[in-house]
Amino acid sequence: MSENYGQLPDFDNPPVIEVVCGVQFDPVEAFHATTFGAFWQLVRDEYPAVEDKPPLPTMFEGPGLSPASIRAEIIEGPVFPRVFLVHKSPNWLIQLQKDRLLHNWRKIHDDDEYPRYPNVVRRFLSAWEQFGRFWVEAQMGDLRINQLEITYINHIAFGDGWSDLREIGRVFRDVQWANGSRFLPKPESIGLAMTFSLPDGVGRLHVSVKQGIRHRDGSAVLLCELTARGMPCTADGDAISAWFDIGRRWIVEGFTDLTADHMHRQWGLKPR
Repeated sequence: MSENYGQLPDFDNPPVIEVVCGVQFDPVEAFHATTFGAFWQLVRDEYPAVEDKPPLPTMFEGPGLSPASIRAEIIEGPVFPRVFLVHKSPNWLIQLQKDRLLHNWRKIHDDDEYPRYPNVVRRFLSAWEQFGRFWVEAQMGDLRINQLEITYINHIAFGDGWSDLREIGRVFRDVQWANGSRFLPKPESIGLAMTFSLPDGVGRLHVSVKQGIRHRDGSAVLLCELTARGMPCTADGDAISAWFDIGRRWIVEGFTDLTADHMHRQWGLKPR
């Protein structure tokens, strides 16, 4: 059920700066602080650097649930962190916490080239398979997946189709600031959030747009984040791979649908 990569919108110079694929699973009592170190020992030749981060909340999507429902937990005992295991090439990293494993590609330098989805998802699936083998060998119990997620983060820099927040409609065609005689001055910041149902009840697509500052040079950007989150009917390998293809399709098609034609030309949209 894997899709044909060439059938989707394809840009020569996409504004994507990060792609994250992840699995959320039921926590087990056997997961201790030492679990982080034990797994790291297996991957440290490739991922030699470690960083501690705050944990992400447990999230769920599905029929009958509000968009991106957060499971409230009563914390008893220590709070486990989220650990970054950073690759020798720091564009890649694994994120691990007691109920989640994610794998990132991220743009660090201006000349870093997006390696494209097939490479990103292949590395993620390899990390997940490695974690699954570790889980079994460590006798951690059942590894039960409850959610999948894929996120694309895009930076649309100041001057790339817009030079003022009043021009946001030049980038995102469904958003418009009406000019003319108004009481309000031009906005200092803008925030937009939308959700869309994925087909067959397998999850939702979340889209957010807001103004941000690029860390590496302090430039203003429009930050567009698209996340598909949900779960297929079964958790076998083929169904998981197919779900990521669906999530990625909705992200790429959705981003193209939301953005203006002249931006597509600027990013080098190839004819289909």
